[in-house]
Amino acid sequence: MKATGHRSGRPASRGFTLLEVMIALAIIGMTVTVILHTVNYHANIMYENTLSTRMFQIAKEKIVELEMGNIALKGAVVASDITYEKTISQTDDPKIIELKTVVTGHGKKITLSELARKKETL
Repeated sequence: MKATGHRSGRPASRGFTLLEVMIALAIIGMTVTVILHTVNYHANIMYENTLSTRMFQIAKEKIVELEMGNIALKGAVVASDITYEKTISQTDDPKIIELKTVVTGHGKKITLSELARKKETL
């Protein structure tokens, strides 16, 4: 007597059915879609954070330029669409001034201000 895999007397089949293959492909497709979406989302977040950090560094650099006496109040960063505007304003204390830089670009705006002692003139 022949060995059968089912009670119905039919011989045991080998391999996967078309339905099993289609279900496996659907699961793999959904998994790949979720992974690609996640990688793209996190790459965008990394880009935004890198851009914000770069703009903050530019703002800090422009504050230091104000402290050193470079009074060019407006300008653009070379090879980018980032612009800056620096201002110096008086405070309530006549010995202290406020140095402020606004950096804009890529749809973002970063404002950095710092209080400094007014330089003594001789």
